[in-house]
Amino acid sequence: MEAAKQAILDLAIVGGTVHVPAGPVQLDVGVKDGGVVALVSPGTLPPALRTIDAKGLDVLPGLWHVHVHFREPGHTYKEDFLSGTTAAALGGITCCLDMTNNDPHPTTRDTFALKREQVAGKALIDYGLYGGGLYPKTVADLAKDGAIAIKVFNTRHVKEVYPYISELGVVDHGILYEIFEAVADAGLVCSVHHDDSEWCKRLTFRDYIDQGKTTVGDYFDCYAKGYMYGHGMVAGLAASLYYARLTKVPLHVLHLGVMPAGANEMIRHAKRALGQDVTAEMESAALFMTRAQADKVGPNAYLWAYDAETHWQSVLDGTADMLVGEHAPHTFEETKAGWQDNFSVPLGITGAQEFIPLVLSAVNAGRLTLTDVARLCAEAPARRFGQYPKKGRIAIGSDGDFTIVNMRQRTTFTREKMATRSGHTSWEGVEVTAMPVYTIVRGKPVMEMGKVTGTAGYGQMMRGVAALRP
Repeated sequence: MEAAKQAILDLAIVGGTVHVPAGPVQLDVGVKDGGVVALVSPGTLPPALRTIDAKGLDVLPGLWHVHVHFREPGHTYKEDFLSGTTAAALGGITCCLDMTNNDPHPTTRDTFALKREQVAGKALIDYGLYGGGLYPKTVADLAKDGAIAIKVFNTRHVKEVYPYISELGVVDHGILYEIFEAVADAGLVCSVHHDDSEWCKRLTFRDYIDQGKTTVGDYFDCYAKGYMYGHGMVAGLAASLYYARLTKVPLHVLHLGVMPAGANEMIRHAKRALGQDVTAEMESAALFMTRAQADKVGPNAYLWAYDAETHWQSVLDGTADMLVGEHAPHTFEETKAGWQDNFSVPLGITGAQEFIPLVLSAVNAGRLTLTDVARLCAEAPARRFGQYPKKGRIAIGSDGDFTIVNMRQRTTFTREKMATRSGHTSWEGVEVTAMPVYTIVRGKPVMEMGKVTGTAGYGQMMRGVAALRP
């Protein structure tokens, strides 16, 4: 009791290498009332209620996952906000952005409010909710009600298989243009999953489904030819970039890495030659998933690395602004038929718990630096989605969000270690060479040394910039 009376800080993090915007330094960090209040020379912090000894560890700004599907409402047997944010916390994630292919989908004021109310009280970490881009006239309401951004599915699955809910597909470019206008007027970012659905469908049926070539191996071959989620995605991106330029909407490109290399060229040109407001997230599964691993997990893999080295270059030269490890879980029961007909089942991949360890292992392999990780997985997402400088950095006045990592701790992913309700991991048997050891959200540890210590409901919804304006 006496120590509590004397404490000035709620949390002290001492002895670690702290990754501030200027780079890694030896500092001690003090947190009070959820925010960073001290960055001082080692050994000079005032007393704290809780001290974490980070000697030998790296203290990163709280890392984000900007592409999760926690399946709530409507499909909570696959995942819900509690299980999903538990997996994220175990994986070192302090903030996540949840997608829209729910039932009902959050495309109107009423359905967005339903989702917002249903997930409140369940999250361990902070989160943003995408509003669904389907009706141009509802965009303004979604923005006012706190949508972090607007998500558009400019695609439909070739066989209308969930999770690409058919009615969510915006394949009419006139409607897409009007959504862009509405999002620009609302002052939000529009994030788009691009495609040319009819092109994809025609060629996939012609060369695969109509020929009876439907196994997992056939599906991977269809990827390699660029039929499934390949060249059609680049064609859809080309149209979207042009319409976004006309409407001046800030465009965020989803699934870079899923697309062939031409997508990198288009985004690079739009950014550098045209000065367009466009960002892109690199799907890291395309960087890390090997054919051997894909053959092992079958329908629960994304094998979309058409040109992994080109995609790595785009990460390093700034064409890709941030990294993601998509979390799109389905149960084994739903996907097992995919071994024989992978065109007729949902594609499942897990990433909430595995994403950051895979990225940290890439640091150990010399592909990235921890400075890159802080930029790609914290600063860039926070900037793009309007939460910087409150989030995305370690600085006085910022939220006390930290991902503390041990760059020498190895582990092997197994289904028994996973928190996802889907009950498996796409990375079964993969060894990683570094791990998050603390996940700290607004000064409160929610994961410590591989154990969840946070409570459901601690995570807060991050409101989009349109809802924050007076």
